[in-house]
Amino acid sequence: MLEATVVGAAEAETVFDFVTHIIVYRKEGQTISEKEILGSLGDQGVQDMVMFGRFILPNSEQIRVVYVDWLSDSLESNKIMPVEAYLAIPEK
Repeated sequence: MLEATVVGAAEAETVFDFVTHIIVYRKEGQTISEKEILGSLGDQGVQDMVMFGRFILPNSEQIRVVYVDWLSDSLESNKIMPVEAYLAIPEK
């Protein structure tokens, strides 16, 4: 996370702060179900904010839940990579 803060990212205490991405760590090749990921994030209010935040957040922003590979690859390439290939929870 330190590398990400150097390039402008900020770590939030909760998803109710201004959050754009949630980083999910996994072992290489590990598959984690959407239900397990959501459950690991916190209570129902937190899960609802992640799933339905686009309906209440400014500019209809959605909190994107991505695998850590997105952060690593973005830092390595020195640009923000498109999230589609890294989504831990598909956008609906």
